[in-house]
Amino acid sequence: MTASQLLVRPLAPSEVLHFRFGLYVGYATRVRGTLDSAALVQAFAILRQVYPILSARLVLDDTSQPSIEAAPELPAMIDEVAGCIDDPLFGLPDLDDHAAAIHTVRGSDDTATVTLLTHHAIADGHHSLYLLAELWSLYTACVGDVRIAPQRHDYPHSLEYLLDERGIGMGSLALPGDEMFGALADVKTSPGSSEGSRIRLSANETAALRATGRGAGTTINGLVSAALLAGIAQSRGVDIETLNYTYVVDLRARLTPRVGYPEGTNVLSMAHFVADPRAGDDLLALARAITGRLREEIATGAIFAGSSAFMPTLDQPDAATVGQPDAATLEALLSTVVMSTNWGVIPPLSAPADLVIEDFYPIVPSSPIASIVPHVITTYAGQLTIDTTAQPSEESRLLAEHLHALARLAQ
Repeated sequence: MTASQLLVRPLAPSEVLHFRFGLYVGYATRVRGTLDSAALVQAFAILRQVYPILSARLVLDDTSQPSIEAAPELPAMIDEVAGCIDDPLFGLPDLDDHAAAIHTVRGSDDTATVTLLTHHAIADGHHSLYLLAELWSLYTACVGDVRIAPQRHDYPHSLEYLLDERGIGMGSLALPGDEMFGALADVKTSPGSSEGSRIRLSANETAALRATGRGAGTTINGLVSAALLAGIAQSRGVDIETLNYTYVVDLRARLTPRVGYPEGTNVLSMAHFVADPRAGDDLLALARAITGRLREEIATGAIFAGSSAFMPTLDQPDAATVGQPDAATLEALLSTVVMSTNWGVIPPLSAPADLVIEDFYPIVPSSPIASIVPHVITTYAGQLTIDTTAQPSEESRLLAEHLHALARLAQ
């Protein structure tokens, strides 16, 4: 290593899985108007100075341990191509283990997509959304020639460090060994892109769904989860209790002291839920059961013991009899899993007067773990949206149908 390329720290177990699969997640913004490429380059350069993790590379150290390497002299990964903005990854170059990148696709008119890509080993969804908001604030300041003197942040800590600092034990990690990685590599996956299905409620419908949740003693996440499980069970013609529901829980607000978004890499746990038979007959009761189970896990601290268990099906009680399954067995196990991640409300995104940020949408990674097709739940401009890389199907139609029906309950 040169003087400018120094080891920051080895990756913790909660980060290693993302490194092994090379997982990047994209945060795409569709814009209309005047997009100043030079100002975007300047804004990203400042962002990298403020958050040095964005200037890092993920490498194997001298002992073959996945690690974060500081490389401030490494050129920023920022590029621009002309193409169809419906594909924000059009012309995306090899990211070469950079921690972060900016990719812009310009349309034939005054539209473009600007995508922030972050390696999942160094930032989760909430962390990256915070960075996205910072990027657009810096861009707006650069366009307006406003002087900026932001404060530099430290490198983010791992979940293990943050829990240990607070005296919380997280138990043994359910991470696969080398044989399991090999089996996962043989599992069929979908190509990584923004294609798939999207369900979006209007702002009024979203407000109505929130009111339904309040009246029923549950949350929007509980209602979406119930509708998702019911729709998938109906579409596949299976009993709802055969599905293993797994969803990501952000632990930041559940820790004392609270963890700021850029202070941790993947401050997450995985909650698991299996419905009672015939639970799909009453979506409100199912939603209450899902949120009730989560509240119980938070109250008992079980949610922390489940931290970093990113292999949900292998964490089931009967998984011990499976051993190290081959690709076919593993694919069968994964086929019972329904997974979601709720990024919550997308923070306000600044823009100068001559540019409008019209929309936001996630781009989930292509990897063996994506055999469990994730459903990404967001709310942008007051509108609830569920995106998935699964192709449009009966599952999506039924999910939308259930959500609209739940929203009407508040009217």
